[in-house]
Formats: sequence, structure tokens, C-alpha cells
Amino acid sequence: MPFKTYRSKRWMVLWLQAAVMIVLPFIRVRGQSALRFDVSTLKLYFFGSAIWISEAYFFLLVFLLFAIGVMLFTVLYGRIWCGWACPQTTLSDIARRIETLASWMSRHHAVSTFLSHVLLLLFSCLVAITFIAYFVSPYDLLNDVLFRSIGPWTFWSWIFFSFLVYLNLAFVRQRFCASVCPYARFQSAFFDDSTLTIAFDPSREGECMGCKACVRTCPAGIDIRDGLQVECINCAECIDSCSLQRQRYGKDTLVRYTRGTVKHDDQKGARPRVLWLSLLFAVMGVMFVYQIAIRVPVAFWVLRDSKQPYHQVGVQGSILNAYDLIIENRSLSPETYQLSVSGIKNAELVLRGNPFVVPANSSVTMRIYVFAPRKDLIERVTRLNFTLTNTSSPDIRAVQEASFLYPDRSDKGVEI
Repeated sequence: MPFKTYRSKRWMVLWLQAAVMIVLPFIRVRGQSALRFDVSTLKLYFFGSAIWISEAYFFLLVFLLFAIGVMLFTVLYGRIWCGWACPQTTLSDIARRIETLASWMSRHHAVSTFLSHVLLLLFSCLVAITFIAYFVSPYDLLNDVLFRSIGPWTFWSWIFFSFLVYLNLAFVRQRFCASVCPYARFQSAFFDDSTLTIAFDPSREGECMGCKACVRTCPAGIDIRDGLQVECINCAECIDSCSLQRQRYGKDTLVRYTRGTVKHDDQKGARPRVLWLSLLFAVMGVMFVYQIAIRVPVAFWVLRDSKQPYHQVGVQGSILNAYDLIIENRSLSPETYQLSVSGIKNAELVLRGNPFVVPANSSVTMRIYVFAPRKDLIERVTRLNFTLTNTSSPDIRAVQEASFLYPDRSDKGVEI
């Protein structure tokens, strides 16, 4: 029967995860990677949307949502993530397979060790280039690698991460989980008596044959018979090994997934920690969805020319103020916008082309001018409202304020 052991199921998840991680940056949605944080432009591409660095509140919401989700997941399922989906565990499992392959290629210990390190180094280069593809255009990256035109920053980043991954896979692996990983440090604080864990059945301790198969197969090097330990990553290798040994005698395994320390269902009912974390996660999720729903894929700023506050046009004609208009089109398609101004009666807006087109996922800066008749100016400083409207989707609009200056007047009415 396929996938009858936890190890086979974990390997199925491993290959699925590896395929997704490798392919995801190469999947194009509206001309960009499905998921990538572009370092050169400081933009996050997320399945057809471009989140600019100026929208940093999105990153905060995502971080909070992720952190609360991790806490809730830990309370419910313990360290299932560590054993089944964590990249550190996945890479460590593949590294052990590479060592097995190297020993199969040569029975000589020194040769197999050398081959193992060579294969681990090559694999580390592949992992590093996949990681970098989440921060630069993967198509440009592959083209640069093939034609040996890769830039110095990308090249040295590749060398650095390749060496870092190699050191990890060759000498660290699960030691990282037990001694460095912050998740392993704080996860015990979120465990309760109903958290899913792997445990040895103490009531059947007398049935243990003392073969220590569970100890030999554990990647963290712990003895599950000693109880819950922070090093345990819930990979279920001990369950498979114990099951294999016990099946020879027609007996059931002594190690299994269990809900914490609950015995004979003597603790039932609501779990306050789960309820509070679920409520908090739901609130953050609603806030995130709301922010996405109200997000306007355009932003602009109007900056008045401070060097020349105003210009007089004609002897008794109009007053002119000059502004710099900065527009960010945050959508992945070119858009046409119309700019209008209000706040002063008969004010005239002058710019080069209105409406105008802003290229996809880019910003433009242009010079604009506002003329206002003297007779319609009452205050020295008047607030203007600039409205930018998408001509194809009038609901997409943004408003900015800017001041319009009029020269001071003396007591005799003379402009100064």
C-alpha cells in the first residue's frame, strides 16, 4: 500500500513543497512573478498585485497575521510544521539522501565522503539560486547565469548563500532546530494539554523491547521514551521505526501521535488559548481583507515650488503657482488619469496633456501650473484640492491638498 508509513507521506509533502518553491517565482501573473520581493525596486509582487514599499502597513499586517497564525497552529498541532514542512527539515532530509547516494557510488569511505560534500555543494548552489529568484527577476537571473553576465551583487550573494547552505547541510542540520531556532524556543510556551505531540505510551513501558530503533532513526538524536522534549520536531520517524519492529511480533507501536497529556478524555471543553488566538487571528484577517478591498492602486503627491512661491501674470491679471506632480501607478497595466483642481473659483490647471497615461508599475513626475484671478483670491494662503481620477474606472480616485500663495499686502493695499 503506497504511503503507508509516515516517512513516505513526509516525502510526498517534501517533493510537493520543493516543486512549489522552485516553480513559484517563474509563474507569471500579469507579467510579473507570482511571488517575489524585488530588491531593486522595493516592491512585493503577490499574485497579480504590486505592493510598493510606501504601503508598508501591508507588510505589518502580514507579519502580525503570520505570527498569530503560527501561535494558533502551534497550540493545535504542536511542531507538525517542523517535521513536515520546514525548509530546514526538508533540506536536511535531502542531504541525508545525498549521503546515501554518495555511499552507493563508492564503498570507500574517503571517496564517498568527498563525493557527498561535492554533491552537497552543488545542491547548495541550486538552493541558493532558487532563494535569490525570490528577490530578483528569475528570468533575468537565469539569462545572466547562462551568458555569464551576472552582476557583482547577485554573484556574491549567490556565493554567500551557497556557502551558508552548504555549511548548514554538511555540519549543522537538526542541531539548528535544537539549539538556534527561535520557534523551538518559544513553542513550548504555547503547548497545552491538548496539543498534538508524539509520545511514548508510559502505560506500556514493560512492552518495550529495548531495541532503541526509535533513538537510532531520530534525526534530532533524542530518546522519545524520556517524554516530551524541545528537540522533537514531530517528524514521526520514531513511530515508523517502532511500528516496523513491533510488526515482526504482531504487536502495535508504542509511539504515536497523541493529544498532549490528556488521558482517557478526562479533559474536555473549550480551550481558552485557542479561542483567544482564533479571535485575534480572525480580527487581523478581516483587517487585512479590508485593507485590500479599500486599496487604491494609485498614489500621488503635489509639491509646491518653494523657490518661487508665486508668479504675477499681467499687471492686474492672475497669480500663478507652480507645482511638481508625482504619480505612482501601482497596478500592473498602464492607466490613463485625469487631474482636476478645486478650492479657488475660476482657477485654471495647466499641464502637458490632460488626461495622460502612466506606464504600468511605475512613477512619473511632471510640472503643473495653477492660474487664479486676483479678484477671486481672498486669503494669502488658500487650500487647493487636486483630484486624480482613473478615466476607465472613475471609482479609482485619489485626492491631495496643496497651498496656493498670494502676495502680502501693506496697509495701503500695495502688494509686497
